[in-house]
Amino acid sequence: MNTQVSMHKSLSILKVVLQVNFQASVIFLLIASIMSIGGSQFFFAQLSEIYGPLAGNLRLMLAYLCLAEIAIYSYCHFSKNYKGIALLGVFLLLLIASLQFYGYVNEIPIDNNYNWFFLYIGLSHILYGTVSFAEKTD
Repeated sequence: MNTQVSMHKSLSILKVVLQVNFQASVIFLLIASIMSIGGSQFFFAQLSEIYGPLAGNLRLMLAYLCLAEIAIYSYCHFSKNYKGIALLGVFLLLLIASLQFYGYVNEIPIDNNYNWFFLYIGLSHILYGTVSFAEKTD
């Protein structure tokens, strides 16, 4: 009996930690996207001398990502359907490979901060989405 109560408390604490981390990752994504769109180099280097005409493509990608995040987050929050959050996390992890391919095809270096950014955001979405979905089905 004590172990069940202890296990339930541990899972509740884990759920709260994952929820706070997820909310922080969403805020981080929105702030980083908005600042990058505005031309800030705070999160990502905007090496326009290297990227040339392609410099705006990464900014535009972040703008679309920001809009998609708002739409998916709103839908999942109001419908209490957390599968979408986990799927968005998988998509964010796939962006790491996509950006590397983009850099390879266009023969430009991609700032390594993008990899860490999408890894953190993607894993946060996957963990929160799967734990919330699993809790909902119990």
